[in-house]
Amino acid sequence: MQITPLILANNLLQNVQTQENRISQLQSEATTGQVFQVPSDNPVAAENTLSLNDALSTVNAYQTSANQAAGWLNQTSGALSSAISLFQSVISTATQAANGTLNSADLNAIAEAVAQDQKTYAQILNSQYNGEYLFGGYQGAGAPLTVNPSTGLASWPAESTQLMRFALGNSSTVTVNLTGFENVGQPTGSNYFQQSYNDLTQLVNDLKTNPSNLANDLGALNNDLAYLTSAQSLVGGRLNRVQDIQSQLHTVAYNLQEGVAQTGGADIASVTIELAQAQQAYQAALQSGSQILPMSLLSFINP
Repeated sequence: MQITPLILANNLLQNVQTQENRISQLQSEATTGQVFQVPSDNPVAAENTLSLNDALSTVNAYQTSANQAAGWLNQTSGALSSAISLFQSVISTATQAANGTLNSADLNAIAEAVAQDQKTYAQILNSQYNGEYLFGGYQGAGAPLTVNPSTGLASWPAESTQLMRFALGNSSTVTVNLTGFENVGQPTGSNYFQQSYNDLTQLVNDLKTNPSNLANDLGALNNDLAYLTSAQSLVGGRLNRVQDIQSQLHTVAYNLQEGVAQTGGADIASVTIELAQAQQAYQAALQSGSQILPMSLLSFINP
């Protein structure tokens, strides 16, 4: 086969075009940091990257849910800590009142102080997080704790007994709310939030009208304190579990991000070196062509 100037020219043009395409691809990788711009550039890498990104999106969603659960549980723990401190203070005051050395004026003054503490306790039980009541379940229309103004006794809506759960994985959830019916040692079917509020009402009444019953009131208050302490332990256990899962999800997300970077991401250092080599090869091809094919228009007409 005769190697004509036209064949040499075509081969040169094809080689130059190949080098140009490679340079363009490397420049794109260097600019975007990705080994492909469209799936057809690298179908295998594109498919693997898509799969990894789907998994990462799922993990990110669970991370968001876990963060919300942690926020809710932290807020609940804080509210319970305030309630526990309040009951400890009330018990201390009631113990002083029950020793039989105070007169009616002193007892009435203590009753007024306990009544103020009870209002604070009501605010705690009606605490909100992100616009939702911590102890209200799915009760969205109003506060969970309502008080009969004539009796001073609390009631609790049925909706507040429903559990609120956040997803932490494909088959893993955590309950974030307290309903007052959790098993923390109270009598079966008893709402310890409602009962503890009503025990404060009883204490106020007895301070004013029946001091001889204060010993019984102290027993009820100590039970309430025990229930609240157990409830805080329950919340603490849930929070520890969520925090453990948050750590696991963080590790999984990091590994997936690394996988995406390794599968679809370009090695910028290698790309830079290869780009420089490709540009040198391109210039060499042009220079070789100019020396090997000093062809005129006549050479193409008469090969």
